Amino acid sequence: MRSNDLPAGPAGAAVGGESDAGVYARLAPELIRFAVSIVGPSDAEDLVGAAVLKAISAPRWDRIANKRAYLYRVMLNEARSWHRGRRRRLEREHRVIGRDAVEPERSDPSVLAAVRSLTVRQRAVIHLVYWADLPPPEVADLLDTSLRTIERELHAAKARLKDLLS
Repeated sequence: MRSNDLPAGPAGAAVGGESDAGVYARLAPELIRFAVSIVGPSDAEDLVGAAVLKAISAPRWDRIANKRAYLYRVMLNEARSWHRGRRRRLEREHRVIGRDAVEPERSDPSVLAAVRSLTVRQRAVIHLVYWADLPPPEVADLLDTSLRTIERELHAAKARLKDLLS
């Protein structure tokens, strides 16, 4: 049994010797790194906080065997919501004040711009495979999806980056 596949117990109670606080303390650094890659450094801690709160507030939290994978999936879903909300907010702002009144964004380096053009899921897969150095089967397990989906997202992300950076 892996350390992240501890048997479930009552919410907040020690589970296999590890409380919810212990789970958070152990996983927070990797969750923050993951969040930085999918929403950026300025919103990463907020994303982690919102995702952890949502996860441990879920009625089924105490029955989840792989809390690490569950937290990654909740973070990915929260990031998608964050991106949708941000896009809608920017569209509203542009409609209200008009394009001429908005300061242009500073130019980003080409690599950052290329990575930002990827979908949230593609950024998540790129982060987990290349920065977290996880094999695709483990990424599929963390994101609760098929290995084929991870391979397809990885291939699409690499092709997109190659097109943009060539």
